[in-house]
Amino acid sequence: MIVVLEDNVMFSLPLMAAGKVRGVAMTVVATAEEVLAAMKRDDIRAVLLDMRLATTELMSRLPTDIPVAAFGPHVEGQMFLEMRRQGIREVWPNSKLQEKFPRWLDEVVRPPD
Repeated sequence: MIVVLEDNVMFSLPLMAAGKVRGVAMTVVATAEEVLAAMKRDDIRAVLLDMRLATTELMSRLPTDIPVAAFGPHVEGQMFLEMRRQGIREVWPNSKLQEKFPRWLDEVVRPPD
């Protein structure tokens, strides 16, 4: 299961479609609290965050043993820096989401060698 924090269907629908094509179970939630609740499941494989919606509490409780990526408006340079400071290596501007997400998803769901 991939958990996606997103409250805008213009972003969430294409993300869900990319997961469906790959046969990956995904759930879209609209609040940081819902992400935290979903992370209690034992089948979470990755988390994708809309940086606008990521709270301080969520960032402090993100798992370190699964991939986490984030995206947001390109004009929010400080948010990008903060995501990277929090240890999130994959951080993309909204304009690159449709390009970067499928590649990241393929890496996340690829069986271990």
